Amino acid sequence: MFIPWSRQRQARCLQASDTGACRRWLRTAPVPLLAALPALDRVLYMPLAACGPELSALPGGLLVETPALALLLRVRWLMAVSVIAVDGPREWVDGLDRSGRPCVRLHLLPDTDYLGWDRLLASGEPAPTMPDTPHLPALDACPLRFHRRRLAGLDVLRGETVDGLSPLGRQLAGQIAHAHTGQRERQFR
Repeated sequence: MFIPWSRQRQARCLQASDTGACRRWLRTAPVPLLAALPALDRVLYMPLAACGPELSALPGGLLVETPALALLLRVRWLMAVSVIAVDGPREWVDGLDRSGRPCVRLHLLPDTDYLGWDRLLASGEPAPTMPDTPHLPALDACPLRFHRRRLAGLDVLRGETVDGLSPLGRQLAGQIAHAHTGQRERQFR
């Protein structure tokens, strides 16, 4: 029997009581996460304030080119969030470490490849509902395009700062940065 997509999504999605936010938890690992990121094209990358060191738990065979991206190596869970805001729908993914602490947030933009976003969410294994995860403020917000390459037998992830966002993408990235970081005068190109 055919079940409409909207009903399937509602069935899999936990509605937060007061926020109207839809949350889904997915189990993942750094290897499939880093493999899926280049397909996203442009996303708003936001490192979060509450990620402990966990140096012993970093995966082998993976490198990142900048310290800000090292948080991606700690991600073991994804919390996909959808919200209908006053100015339209918003969607993001929080990456959580082994103990459920948020490490990084990726925000969907109008410039994001939506098929890549769907592949990222499909790469995770659906998980039972986890305890409430705090919505932490981001340390910074930066539109990035991810690139992956092989170097001496290692997978290396690089984040390229994006200057060519669409006008709607620039406006939305500024609103998101203000809402999540408190940076009022943030301008994106």
